Amino acid sequence: MSGLADRRVLLVGAGGLGSPAATLLARAGVGVLEVLDDDLVDESNLQRQTLYTRADVGSSKALRAAEQLRSEAQRAGHPQSQVEAREGRLTPDVALERVRGFDLVVEGSDNYPTKFLTADACSLAGVPCVQAGAVRWVGWVLGSIPGRSACLRCIFEDIPEGPDRGCATAGVIGPVVGVIGALQAATALRILAGDAAAAGVITHYRALDGVLRRAAVPRSSECPACNGQMTRLDPARYAPRDCAA
Repeated sequence: MSGLADRRVLLVGAGGLGSPAATLLARAGVGVLEVLDDDLVDESNLQRQTLYTRADVGSSKALRAAEQLRSEAQRAGHPQSQVEAREGRLTPDVALERVRGFDLVVEGSDNYPTKFLTADACSLAGVPCVQAGAVRWVGWVLGSIPGRSACLRCIFEDIPEGPDRGCATAGVIGPVVGVIGALQAATALRILAGDAAAAGVITHYRALDGVLRRAAVPRSSECPACNGQMTRLDPARYAPRDCAA
C-alpha cells in the first residue's frame, strides 16, 4: 500500500494478538511501529505468540518483538521502516503521552483495564485505534475513529465486575488469535488509508462454527468518552472490579 512509509503505529501488547497484527503491519511497510509491552516471553504461550521461539523464553517481549519485526520488514522489502521497543505498561499517568503523535493505535492486551484505558486515551487524544480480544474459541475486532465512530466504551460501557476472564485466565486457541490479529491488521490498514467505513463496525469470529459476523455499532450518547464528559484519565476508573465474596 502506498502512503504507509510516513505512518506511525503504536502496538499495545505484543502477545497472541499483537504477534500476527504487528507482523503484517511491518511487512506492509508501516514507517514507524512502536511495540509497548512489559512482559517476558513465556514458554507456555509460544503456541500462539508467533513472534517468539523457545530461545526467547525469559527475554523482554518488547525487545524481541522489535528485533523480529525489523527482520520481517526488511524481508518484505521495507528496510527504511523503523521498529522501536518500549518496555512498560500503558498506565493512566502516561497513556495520553504515549498515544499522542501516532496515526493509529493497535491494542491486543489480555485484560479489560488496559483495553478501556487505551480506548479512552485514544478518544481524548483524537487518535484512531483498532482493538481486539479473544478467549477460547471466539474473538472480536473493533476499529474506532474519535468523533466519527463508536468506541469500545460505546459497546461494553465499562470494565466488567468479577474476575477478568480474558485469555490469560480462560485460555485461547492459537488459530483464533491468528485470525483476529490478521483482521486487526486489515482494519488498521484500511483506516490508515483513509477508509472511515472500517471504523464503527465490530467483527465477531467463532472458530468452532467457522462463523465471521460484522455489525455496525452506533455511537452512544451516554458514552462519557464520546460525549465529552470524560476530560482526564482517572486511575480509579481502570482498577479491576472484583465482586465481593
